[in-house]
Amino acid sequence: MAREPREDYDWIDDPFNEKKIAEEQERLGMTGTSKTLVGVGCLLAAVGFAALVGLLLIGLV
Repeated sequence: MAREPREDYDWIDDPFNEKKIAEEQERLGMTGTSKTLVGVGCLLAAVGFAALVGLLLIGLV
C-alpha cells in the first residue's frame, strides 16, 4: 500500500531551510577549514578548466 503523503513537507523551500542545512553540515563535520578547502578546490578546478579550454582554442588556431 502507498504511504500517506506528508502534508507539512514544503518541497519548494526545503533546499533553502537554513536550520536543515546547518544540521547536515554539523552531521558531516563541515567546519570552517573544510569549507575553505572545498572552496579552494572548486576554484582550482574552475581555473584549470579555463586553462584547458584556452589551450584547446590556441591549438585550433
